[in-house]
Amino acid sequence: MRYIKRRFPRRYRRAGGRRRWVLLIGAAAVIIGLFCERAISGVSPELIQEAARGYVLECVSKAVDAELEADPAPFVRVERESGGQVSMLSADGERLNSLRAGVLERLSRSLKGRATVYVPVGSLTGVGLFNGRGFPVPIKLQLEGSAVVEFSTEFTGAGLNQTCHRLVMTVQARACSPSRRFETSVEAEASTVLAETMVVGQVPKLNIQP
Repeated sequence: MRYIKRRFPRRYRRAGGRRRWVLLIGAAAVIIGLFCERAISGVSPELIQEAARGYVLECVSKAVDAELEADPAPFVRVERESGGQVSMLSADGERLNSLRAGVLERLSRSLKGRATVYVPVGSLTGVGLFNGRGFPVPIKLQLEGSAVVEFSTEFTGAGLNQTCHRLVMTVQARACSPSRRFETSVEAEASTVLAETMVVGQVPKLNIQP
């Protein structure tokens, strides 16, 4: 009996090749996922803490930037004498209180609830050479956080007979994750210069009570 060799059209052969590549890529993704899941289970508390601190600082930065973009007007009014010298610096207390309330409101939402932090895959291998390298691996945390916003003023020398005055906002935030798997507690602080004034000659009076 003669066997007849069947030849499949080229498009079918290409489709079969694509399916094999899809299966290989899918298998590789599953293997990488299992490796990451196993490695995450043994991740060090220090690594989780550092990732959580980075998340908290990012939340603070976003909250401050959003509030400043919504109200970009100057927070300090400068009064000058007839000769042009600065005689008084006064802050808009109402707007500063509004800024504080807006930042705290945003942080109350972003620092409470489920959050995703990222750890470089190389840090999960335990190999020092790969530490901090590779694509980010997401880790879910259940956070409880709070924040405090304070304002302060400072004078610094800026040259001969010159003084630089700054109005600074400092945000202190803390968050904790009570999860048994990823238990951590972090504190972070970030400062933002809200106003900067160059003063020539005598230091002026201050009327800044935020």
